[in-house]
Order: sequence, then structure tokens, then C-alpha cells
Amino acid sequence: MAQPVVIDTDILIDFGLDREDAVESISILEENYELTISVITAMELYTGCRSKRDINKVEELIAELRIRFISKSISERAFELMKKFRSSHGVEINDMLIASTAIEGSEIMISKNQKHYQFIPGLDLLQYPLGEG
Repeated sequence: MAQPVVIDTDILIDFGLDREDAVESISILEENYELTISVITAMELYTGCRSKRDINKVEELIAELRIRFISKSISERAFELMKKFRSSHGVEINDMLIASTAIEGSEIMISKNQKHYQFIPGLDLLQYPLGEG
């Protein structure tokens, strides 16, 4: 079985908009990893929906992805990260929950917003976009 990778919301939004970096990166990820998302990402995608058509697009987008739900250990780690990095890095709740999902699952993560995550200890963060050089 392929190693899981947690995909951040920003990449899936760009993928849904057919942005080249995201489409190419997702293609590479599909070949090499099991694609997973945090339930936070799934909820963020639904937040952007303004119509039934939008909801259908999100459902189609996430249908093949494994959704990781928030556990007690993910919540506890996210809470510790929030306390540690809120004042120094201005971290957000959703980002800490997504990062903690990857850390607690011993999974790697990929995000377009590298600066939101690159300082987090224990997080194995892939560079974005994939496929360059």
C-alpha cells in the first residue's frame, strides 16, 4: 500500500479550478501516494459552496480521497501547536488541525502555503509544486 499524503485545502481548490501546478502535483501524488485529507479540508471545501452545483463539484473532488477525522490525539497536538506558535507565527486553528492530522497519522503533507507549516516540528512537508526541476 502506498504511503498516505495529507493534501491541504489550497491545492484542492486550485485543482478544482484546473490550475496547472495543482493538476500536475495531484497527478504525481496519485501515482506515488494514497491521497488523504483532513475532515477540516473537506469542511473548508464545502464552505465555499454557493449552489447545489458547487456541492456536487466538491463531492466529486473528494469522492476518491480518504478523509481523516479528528481524534483526541489530533486535537491535543493541534492545541499544543496553537499555544506554541500563535504569537510567533500567527497560526490558525484549521491549519493546526490539518498539520496535526498528518503528524498523528505519521503521514506526509503537502500545501501551497509552505509558510503556514514549514516551522512545525515533526511535520514531513513536501515542497509545492511537485514536478518542477
